[in-house]
Amino acid sequence: MKYSKGDRWIGLSAGLDKVSDGRTGVRISVADHGVGIHSSDLQQVFEPFYRCPQAIAAQIHGTGLGLSIAKRIAEAFGGTLSVVSEVGVGTVFTLHLLIADELTSESPPSSLERSGAAQNE
Repeated sequence: MKYSKGDRWIGLSAGLDKVSDGRTGVRISVADHGVGIHSSDLQQVFEPFYRCPQAIAAQIHGTGLGLSIAKRIAEAFGGTLSVVSEVGVGTVFTLHLLIADELTSESPPSSLERSGAAQNE
């Protein structure tokens, strides 16, 4: 929100994607109609403590850690975090996560089966 223009529009979308090895993944995107990110800054926005010169000049508060932490969490879960942006138009951040194999079966195990309690009866 702090990088948005006056309208402060934020859009969310989610969907399923097939990845290269045929497995299914979840895609969650967050978009804005904000100031955008210069192409020269796009790869650096995920670096710890990086703050683009425009944010510093506009006195937008922050430490430059949020995107770095978010990307590391995504990667820890086997996913990715990406960004597409155009100055003056807005930015889209997209989180891609794989769906675990057991979640894609037609009949997921009940809570009793997962805990092993069903075997003790």
